[in-house]
Amino acid sequence: MRARWLLALLLLGCHPKARWDPVANQLCRGKACYRVGELDSSWQLVHREGAAIGFYSAQTGGVIEANATCRDDADAAPLDVLTHHLLIGYTDRKVLEQRSVELARRQALHTRVAARLDGVPVLLDLYVLKRNGCIFDLSYAAPPARAAEGEPAFSRFVSGFVDERSS
Repeated sequence: MRARWLLALLLLGCHPKARWDPVANQLCRGKACYRVGELDSSWQLVHREGAAIGFYSAQTGGVIEANATCRDDADAAPLDVLTHHLLIGYTDRKVLEQRSVELARRQALHTRVAARLDGVPVLLDLYVLKRNGCIFDLSYAAPPARAAEGEPAFSRFVSGFVDERSS
């Protein structure tokens, strides 16, 4: 039994670390390697873990994030179910808009939601897509009164998305 635990710990230490290239706006970790659109200097890198990266703007009070999850069963869940998973923890959710769009030559689900997080109102803008065994989600969260200020940055971030494994 002890040998199994040691092997598990050894294997956990062997997972490749994420590499963020700020010049190319590219994050690579394991099977996941993707690029996002450039954000201006008002957006500061605040989170990088696994295949996820997040930026915060004090100017807008908003957060822009990207994440990739690659697994054998990635294609099994529908996009609306995957989107719902992103909303876990939010209350008083009201879907403002939800539509299918093309992103990186794949069908994606674009959803805008008004919700509350710990009682605080927030506007969420979400994109979810599946590609070659990976689930990608791109998100923007901001206080409703200031959300419009960060929307152009998020649009650039999303429009620059590329699954680098296929290019």
